Parts: sequence; structure tokens; C-alpha cells
Amino acid sequence: MQALLSFFFDLARLRRGPQDLPASPVLLALVAALSVALGAVNGAQMFGGMRAALGANLLDLVLTMVMLFLLLQFKDHVARWLQTATAFVGLGALAGLLMLIVRTPAEALGVVDVAMIIDLIVAIWLHVALGGVLRHALDIPLIAGVIIVLSYTVMAFNLIARVFPLAGMN
Repeated sequence: MQALLSFFFDLARLRRGPQDLPASPVLLALVAALSVALGAVNGAQMFGGMRAALGANLLDLVLTMVMLFLLLQFKDHVARWLQTATAFVGLGALAGLLMLIVRTPAEALGVVDVAMIIDLIVAIWLHVALGGVLRHALDIPLIAGVIIVLSYTVMAFNLIARVFPLAGMN
């Protein structure tokens, strides 16, 4: 388990690529479940409860899997899907864990603004790391990967917010 966590930290620091992961459906299922669970906990307030946050994160997972499949299909690299998807959701789980670890004590100490800034930094880092995954998977420059991830994020967030409205936005 420690080796896997170490791998995802190396992936996050752009030192490894998704090709270094085993092509394991079980690993994908485990990191996907962890990512969705952490995303639901982190998003419960934004979506007005755990049920909506869970639904939003499941929808995001499906959209991510489809987006990755289509991108890899377009580049004729479908064989890379399992490792690329595992890397994507694994990084999401790592970011979710970092956000939870930081936000909980910050909120308890009453420094929510600091937690929000850290969340923003983690989100920026996550987009760069995900762009790095696409760089390897699609054989494209890092900046192209980051632009694809940012574009996907805007599209997916807008779609998800239509299905699961944000709390206070009704």
C-alpha cells in the first residue's frame, strides 16, 4: 500500500506516468471507490448533503471515464485506458485526501480562508498533474494536457451542477 501511495505522489510531482501503473481493473475499482467517497465527503456542503455529493461524484467518475476513452480512441491509444483511468482517479483520491486532511483542522481552528486557499492550490496542482497523465497517455505536450483537463473541468462542472444543483443556488 505504501508503494502505491508513493507512486501516486510521484505521479503528482510529474516524476512518473500512468504507463508505470499495473493494468489492473481491481486497482481502478479501489481508487475509484476511494475517490468518489472522498469527493462526496469534501463536496457534501457544496451540494447540500452527502447523497447529492455522492451522486455528483459518481457522475463525474462516469464522465471522466468516457472522456478518457474518447481521447484515447481519438489518438488510437485505447490500450492505455485502464492505466490512464487509474492514474486519473488515483490523483483525484490523493487530492481529496489532502483537502480533507487540511480542511478539517482549519475549520476546527476557524481559519476557513486558509483552508480555501489551500484547496485552490491543491486544485491547481491537480490540474497540472492530470495534464501530466494526459501528456504520457496521449503523447502530447504538458500544456496541451493541462488545457484539456481545464476544458473538461469546466464542461463537467457545468453539467454536474445542472443535475445536482449547488447548495444555495436554487
